[in-house]
Amino acid sequence: MNPASRTFSTSLFALALAACGDNGSDPLTATAGVTATDPGPTSETSPQTTTGADTTTGDDTTTGTPEDPTTSSSTTDAVDPCDACGENASCRGDTCVCDEGFEGDGQTCSDLDECAGKNDCAVDATCSNTPGGYDCACNEGYKGNGFTCSDVDECNEDLDMCSPNASCTNQDGGYKCACEEGFTGDGFTCNGSKQFGESCKAGEECASGLCLVGGFDMCTVPCSQNVANDCGAQGVTGLCVQVGVDQYACAGDMTFGADKDDEVLQAGDKVSRTFQTKTDADLFLVNIAIAGDYAVIATPDPDDDIQLDFYQADASEFGTVNMFGIGQAESAIITTQPGVFFIVARNIGASNGNYTIEVVKQ
Repeated sequence: MNPASRTFSTSLFALALAACGDNGSDPLTATAGVTATDPGPTSETSPQTTTGADTTTGDDTTTGTPEDPTTSSSTTDAVDPCDACGENASCRGDTCVCDEGFEGDGQTCSDLDECAGKNDCAVDATCSNTPGGYDCACNEGYKGNGFTCSDVDECNEDLDMCSPNASCTNQDGGYKCACEEGFTGDGFTCNGSKQFGESCKAGEECASGLCLVGGFDMCTVPCSQNVANDCGAQGVTGLCVQVGVDQYACAGDMTFGADKDDEVLQAGDKVSRTFQTKTDADLFLVNIAIAGDYAVIATPDPDDDIQLDFYQADASEFGTVNMFGIGQAESAIITTQPGVFFIVARNIGASNGNYTIEVVKQ
């Protein structure tokens, strides 16, 4: 049979199958159709021998040989070297390099402490390290942007803290204060030579630095109200009065006995004391916590006569009680706000002896 006849027979068989439809499923018929091809030497042109081959090339050597996806290099993605760059790093070409202000291998970058090494801060500035950089600030006594700093002339720019009685001398990065002639101190505080009780108009005139103005106009010394007669304990006169916030000073020229009978009293207190001489006087500082009326009662020995003098917190006198004679109690009702007032108990009798004094809330 010639090739033309083989082609015709195959086409005729395919036509017969199409006409039969599903009835062409007879295995004998299907086998006959497959083996109907003549296995002659020209089988390279047979439709059966080219089934599954690459029809675009006609190369029978690729017939039935699928490409193995696991061995193909075309399906493997290329690795980007920049993916390995760490935080605070950048990719330059195909190399990871730490950003400016950091150091490392590009995969791990740590902050570079410029303050511990090279930086551009001025010699009179302080360097502060920051992540990836640093800050510069001029030191105290200098001005500028931290990279350039110049000295501040505190004396000429009225930035010094020298006493009014001191001279100011500018220095590199600071200044110096020195008390003027006639004053003593460290230059920041300079006091004059006036002593307690001398007339003054400002504290700098006094050796203590305290001038009590507003009626007294005298040099004074600091004191404490924790002690009833703290002024006497320091060898000066007067009562300890408040002259500022948490500041107290001795005011006046009153003197009291040298004994230790002085006392701080509160409401409900009752104490016994002794007049050491016929002219002895004891000081009591009364500290009241609640506003109201308070009775002050002083009872002497039967042969003694007692007098009570009352003073405000500013050392001004506001009353005297001496209504009865020898051996008789003296008393007064004091209406007061919370705070301090003073009582001076004086012996005005012909002898000395004991007495009691008490403060009673009414």
